[in-house]
Amino acid sequence: SHRKFERPRHGSLGFLPRKRTRHTFGKIKSFPKDDQSKPPHLTAFMTYKAGMTHIMRDVDRPGSKIHKKEVAEAVTVFESPP
Repeated sequence: SHRKFERPRHGSLGFLPRKRTRHTFGKIKSFPKDDQSKPPHLTAFMTYKAGMTHIMRDVDRPGSKIHKKEVAEAVTVFESPP
């Protein structure tokens, strides 16, 4: 009959404080390996996760139960600056 069992924590302390961020820019966490033989090119592109929605698509997977059937799938919507 300890509080640990009667009222456990809801969520991780790593996400505290729960408030809106002061800065609205993202962060690129990894870049591909640099190939010196190629000319300079775009290696990363900043986008923001705008939300999620769903799509209906036909499955082309022979041997599967859902082969040639329509299924709903979750998709992520990204926004990128011009």
